[in-house]
Amino acid sequence: MNAKRLMMGAIGYELGEHVEELEDNMRLHEDRKSQLFLRSMGFGNYHRTERSLGELSAVAIKKTLSKYGHRPDEIDLLIFSSSTFGDRHGDVIDKDLAACLIECDLGHVYPLGVYLSQCNNFFAALDITSQYLKSGMKRKALLVFCDKVLDESTRFKNLAVNSDAAVACIVSTEEHESLPFELKSISTHSQITVKDLIDPVSNQMNLDVHENYLDGIRKVSAEALDSAQTKLEELKHVICHNFSFSALRQIAATVGTPESSIYKGNIGRFGHAYTCDSLINLDSCYQENITALPASSRVAVIGTGLYFWGMAVLSINKPRD
Repeated sequence: MNAKRLMMGAIGYELGEHVEELEDNMRLHEDRKSQLFLRSMGFGNYHRTERSLGELSAVAIKKTLSKYGHRPDEIDLLIFSSSTFGDRHGDVIDKDLAACLIECDLGHVYPLGVYLSQCNNFFAALDITSQYLKSGMKRKALLVFCDKVLDESTRFKNLAVNSDAAVACIVSTEEHESLPFELKSISTHSQITVKDLIDPVSNQMNLDVHENYLDGIRKVSAEALDSAQTKLEELKHVICHNFSFSALRQIAATVGTPESSIYKGNIGRFGHAYTCDSLINLDSCYQENITALPASSRVAVIGTGLYFWGMAVLSINKPRD
């Protein structure tokens, strides 16, 4: 029996409606040094929303379903992911998300939640989805990710600028669909710690946390490439979060890929966006390089964190007409 191919694409996203420049933020306005540092690291604007998670998600879902003629009644698996429900967790599940799914004609689909992997929720959700689809229990999944900054004091955290965003995509075993990516492999790794990268008392880097961070990158990249039977030099692009230039340079060096292969096109546009920027960057990179990415080209999406890591290797299914 041949293994099922997992096709992925139809990425739709929505950024916060308020576009803010670093200079317009009052906290940074009073901290010129931090403002200049963030600028030097590639950051420029961030997007803030006054909409709820459900309202933001509904826009992204509709954009995804409108691509390639997908219908809500074809979806038989829904993964909804957020790490910023905050203390409104119950209300969001009962009202906000319910209203979103009803608005998008998805009230018939039982939603599964993914919340614990922070900026790497995409990989946890994709891993769960792949198991359902490969087993034959489900055929077409809708993955939805949405996060917003709940406390403006955390808008700038860990040397990154955070935007509010939602993104959705389709993963399907139906090969006739014109989805641009085929999932060749996925790897995940976790190393739980209660420590911060920067010790809050000494203001010094925790070297053991930093080494775990680098080790996680090495592990998921090696495992994903091996499982996909792909050589590192075969990767045309490596998609990361919108971290600082220096952080991306270190990720490239740890993986062993040229820094030029790392996609950086959205850093100045909206900065980091929890797990959403992984998928948004994948879509942007693909749209900007369609003609240079022939069928069967390989790209990778990697997520790095202090506790969770993930990497997916994708093959270009077919260039869009």
